[in-house]
Amino acid sequence: MLTWPNNLLLVAGLVTVVAVAAFVWWVRRSPGGEPVTALLWLGVRIYGRLMHRTTYTGLEHVPGTNRPGGLIVVSNHTGPIDPLLLQAACRFEIRWMMAVNMMVPALDWLWKRHRMIPVARDGRDSGPAREAIRHVREGGCIGVFPEGAIVRPRGEVRPFQKGVGLIIKRTRAPVLLVWINGTPESPHMGPALRSRSRSHVVFIDRLEFAEGTDAATITRTLRERVAEASGWPVNDEPLPPQLNGC
Repeated sequence: MLTWPNNLLLVAGLVTVVAVAAFVWWVRRSPGGEPVTALLWLGVRIYGRLMHRTTYTGLEHVPGTNRPGGLIVVSNHTGPIDPLLLQAACRFEIRWMMAVNMMVPALDWLWKRHRMIPVARDGRDSGPAREAIRHVREGGCIGVFPEGAIVRPRGEVRPFQKGVGLIIKRTRAPVLLVWINGTPESPHMGPALRSRSRSHVVFIDRLEFAEGTDAATITRTLRERVAEASGWPVNDEPLPPQLNGC
């Protein structure tokens, strides 16, 4: 016959086993499928909810698995925290294509850990595009801000760089199209992280382009859909170079 202390030990043991099993199950369903990345993802979700009161629309378009197959996330660019808010909504890991001049040296550990794909704004190096195509063809997900930089002033859609259409054409991967608004006004990472906001992320649609669709048509279609969803006017003037900051 079990005594009271033994009953407590049995219950504690069962609770521990269930808790460990639940944690392992959650980690396996989280981005990266390993504990450190899973905990970072949880921290980003909590941060987005508390600091930015982030609301999400169109989550039915987001794959609910951490292994969605080849996928390309395309979004307008309002501020430094955009990738964090997008990753918080996705169980799969997004590898971002990021302008070299926006990669703050103090956060090198973060860029390396999440395997950011550095891109020079002059577009002369085809290496980043090749790496993005390879990653998607191997079943990974990349994230692209086709305007090429943080848009200032806000409330308009700037030209999309043609490289996004080329990557989609070469991979024939589905596109998760996004519109973000309401993020902190600062273009610098440090102030943006510390600022509160009421951010809103809209997953507009999950699109697939027919074989043979040319890169220019893909790029134009994506820009038109973002302008339509946001109600923002298009501005055909390219963005000027931007300096990094922390």
